[in-house]
Amino acid sequence: MLGNLRLARWYGWSGNSDSLWMASLRPILDSRELDSTPAHVRRVYVRDPNLACWYERAFGRAAADPRDDDVTVLVNTVKALAAFEETIVSSRTPFDAYRDALAAGDQKGVARYPVAARRGLHLFVGRANCVLCHNGPNFTNGEFHATGVAHFTARGRADGGRFEAIESVRTDRFNLLSKFNDDATRANAAPTRNVVLAPRNWGEFRTPSLRNVAVSAPYMHNGSFATLREVLRHYSELDEERLHTDGEQLLRALRLSESEIDDLLAFLATLTDAHGADRPRPAPPQPCA
Repeated sequence: MLGNLRLARWYGWSGNSDSLWMASLRPILDSRELDSTPAHVRRVYVRDPNLACWYERAFGRAAADPRDDDVTVLVNTVKALAAFEETIVSSRTPFDAYRDALAAGDQKGVARYPVAARRGLHLFVGRANCVLCHNGPNFTNGEFHATGVAHFTARGRADGGRFEAIESVRTDRFNLLSKFNDDATRANAAPTRNVVLAPRNWGEFRTPSLRNVAVSAPYMHNGSFATLREVLRHYSELDEERLHTDGEQLLRALRLSESEIDDLLAFLATLTDAHGADRPRPAPPQPCA
């Protein structure tokens, strides 16, 4: 999901990017995805006069300008992508209307909220305590936690999650400590500078937003669950031996009944805005003159 990315501090399931533009760069260079190069990205502008015109408008000089190298053109490109991605924001949901009706004492507005969703909300903030991690206006604390999902990717291979990402982001040449940061003071790089690697980070993954969660399948960092019901059953029957804990254990098996799972699903459905999975697409830009 690309919605509300402007609210995040780390990007990717493991937080291996410290800016949205760095996260936008990774799939371009990754051999498992676009498998591109800075030189190839620059050639795209050279071959497409319209793109070349838009680039020059955005950055003040041509992509082919010899004063810039291929990497600079690539970084400018992903910063433009990130600027667009920051405009993708989820809209109001039935839950937002219910919350506002409660605050305003609007009994008719309160009554329009489904009864099952109200029961699910009470579970969410009460006995299930989902709000411990899924809190705030974006329904995430932005932190990383072990969720009890197996992190083995193949025989003898494991995804270390946050543990591997911390070292990766601190040494990456495109992080916010680098020359590519637009903030010359590097004040926005404080999280990268100060993040501490700890053994407990092994197998931790980012807490996702629950906004529009009903239309963002598959679920978990590895896409191992096809439905939200499977996710809730996972937390209901959680194998606590799989959790990596340091001090207080946050997650415990919820032992939910099927009716309680139904109520939580009803609540989660109300976090989806009117567009659902059919997101409006921006109009294509006019040709650059």
